[in-house]
Amino acid sequence: MPRVVRQVRCVRCSITTDTTALDPSCGECGSPVIFAGRGGVSVSRSDVEGLPPGVWRYRAFLPEIASEDIVTLGEGATPLLQAERLGDEFGLSHLLLKDESRNPTGSFLDRGSTVLISLASRSGVRECACVTTGNLGASLAAYCAKADIGARVRVNPNTDQGKLFQMLAYGAKVEASSSSSSDRDTGPRFLAVTAANPYLLEGEKTTGFEMVQELGWESPDVVVVPVGTGGHLSMIWRSIVEMRAAGLLDQSSCRLLGVRLEGPPPRPNALRGTREAFLRGSQLVELEESEHFFLSEAERSMAESGGAEITTTVNQTLAATGLLARTEGIFAEPSSASVVACLGEAIRSGQIRKGERVVCVITGAGLKDTKAVSRLAKQTRKLALREGLAMRSPTIGETKLAILRLLRRGPSYGYELWLLLGSSRRISTASVYQHLSELEGFLLVRRRGFIIAKGRERVVYDLTKKGADLLRMMDRLGLPTGG
Repeated sequence: MPRVVRQVRCVRCSITTDTTALDPSCGECGSPVIFAGRGGVSVSRSDVEGLPPGVWRYRAFLPEIASEDIVTLGEGATPLLQAERLGDEFGLSHLLLKDESRNPTGSFLDRGSTVLISLASRSGVRECACVTTGNLGASLAAYCAKADIGARVRVNPNTDQGKLFQMLAYGAKVEASSSSSSDRDTGPRFLAVTAANPYLLEGEKTTGFEMVQELGWESPDVVVVPVGTGGHLSMIWRSIVEMRAAGLLDQSSCRLLGVRLEGPPPRPNALRGTREAFLRGSQLVELEESEHFFLSEAERSMAESGGAEITTTVNQTLAATGLLARTEGIFAEPSSASVVACLGEAIRSGQIRKGERVVCVITGAGLKDTKAVSRLAKQTRKLALREGLAMRSPTIGETKLAILRLLRRGPSYGYELWLLLGSSRRISTASVYQHLSELEGFLLVRRRGFIIAKGRERVVYDLTKKGADLLRMMDRLGLPTGG
């Protein structure tokens, strides 16, 4: 079957060309391309709502393909969940989570794989190959298995075992490789795939379509999403633009916040391997598919939406993984939990206002990441130990109450609390940290993040709602609060 001619635009030099390839790149500079803007889509809300839920409900905005040629595993239709407990942690009354971990292989990439593999199968492709850190390889392997297409995956030697097992289970041929490029031009029935493939991106934009439809065809005030390659973020913004052009959505504002870990500035189009690692304080966090193919597109999308990039730290991200699981029952990959880790800073900097409707996009499941499972297990054991200590010593003494009073003034860290307490009582810094640990076990204080103070990274604490309620009760009863 002849391939359809499509118009693509280079993300680097902006040259627009026509192509029939399923793996196009810029003929001038070799950079990734995206499809030129789609205009003239004529579709009503009732047309969309009348189709079965999932990615292909939005087929009017996707590459054209007959229903009988679609390769699907039931991707999309992921829930948009109210996050009341997590919202209380940050003082957000309208926090929602778009849980992409519910996709068939546990990540948002399934939205793109159904589009690309459907077209590949229709075009007679018999084998797909990619280089991956995990999620892309697992997703492609699953959809290739469904389409009876061979899958060959080159994995980084540090690829997590959970994702590796997925690929093997789906029947992919797996090889270790440190190269950042996959085979190309090995035959007309072969397709080399990277995370920069524009057909993958076309499927990924359905995250935005679903989000808006689930909100009654209204856009949220803020969408928080990991930067990653820049592709998913860019496509969520494109979905907003396309819905406005089609008359499905009004011109209400929707700001995009892109989240990445602190570290050296990313280098666009520098293919440094398929995994970017950040080492901070002997802890390693690995970001999925982190080649910054579409960084310029992401920056443009954030600017057009009135949003911005925001950074978070390794420690904050690891803590957010556990917080998300404990409060909302969602176990996410650390890179996905970064959208929770950044909320405190986004509020403090004014990028999120507390009355706004905020959607955090959870892009992947934590059970695929055995390192994340191990980290969360360690956190849980520590929490259980603290709670055990608290149960054996349930009394809130004068020093603990004094600490709670200080934290009611605002977030603080152990050394600063020690200085503030020093004028009124003799106490060691070690004792202050022990009191904070026990108060955390009582769920009266919580860790809100980390700051650099006096040359060291320090844990910042503040009151929980339970702690604030305790102080208010003691104020009403006129009980002493320390001295």
